[in-house]
Amino acid sequence: MHLVSRTVWSLVGWMACLAAVVNAAGVLEIDVVFPRNNGTYAPSKFFPIVFALQNGNLAKHLAPAIYSFIRNGSNLESTFGQSSRDLTYANYSSEPYFVWNLEDIDAEGRYQLLATAAWQSCNVSGDQVSIGGGDINFGVTFIIKKGGQEVDLRAAPAGLVAATADDKTCSAKHGVALNVTGQTYEVPASLDSRKLSGTCGVLASSSPTPTANPCRVKIDTAVAASMSAFLHASMCKGINPPADCPKENAVQQLAVAGVTSFAGVFGALGFLLASL
Repeated sequence: MHLVSRTVWSLVGWMACLAAVVNAAGVLEIDVVFPRNNGTYAPSKFFPIVFALQNGNLAKHLAPAIYSFIRNGSNLESTFGQSSRDLTYANYSSEPYFVWNLEDIDAEGRYQLLATAAWQSCNVSGDQVSIGGGDINFGVTFIIKKGGQEVDLRAAPAGLVAATADDKTCSAKHGVALNVTGQTYEVPASLDSRKLSGTCGVLASSSPTPTANPCRVKIDTAVAASMSAFLHASMCKGINPPADCPKENAVQQLAVAGVTSFAGVFGALGFLLASL
């Protein structure tokens, strides 16, 4: 099931000018980092949903986006946590590049995180160039059960570190791998789209296609601490701040520090305050 439709603009007859290579050829990955497939976790008010782009710098001319939602068991109508993450203007300041949000999942049961990675790129055939779109679906299944691993970002950020230390709980089907050539084409101003402003990248058409390796990404203590600190700073700015917030004159400084730390480690914000 596709969550987004493919969009293609034909530029037939346009002879594009090859731009300078901006990156060495390599493999871009978009993966589910957490939850892990078939993992069992305790009910949580602040349950993290974490994606990662490996070699994210290769994505900067592909206008990538991640769309996701969570389904409760086999009930197709029982969905929540819809999220749309447009990474067209991400700065990819870290490697890997994390994108995350939080969900309130307090009911026991079996859940599915379903996602689509979408992108746009240049397609070249002889003297004709077109801008095409692609998308691939992927996801994981996980269980919420009392007594499961504690991963609440507010109460137990260390659990997130432990959960992603396991390198045997994910496979290629839990992510997307794209072979990026490193070539770019300049798009004439008259044909610019909002998503590909001026430049588009080229994907390799040769096979075999690369294999994703989501388990290569770990969330270490520093990353989890930065996530938790950002959450705390955001809560302290809310209507009903926790009792452990600093005094009013220090709240703004804490929030700024949290944002700075978050930006340095993660780059993109996928944080939802609806559950606070």
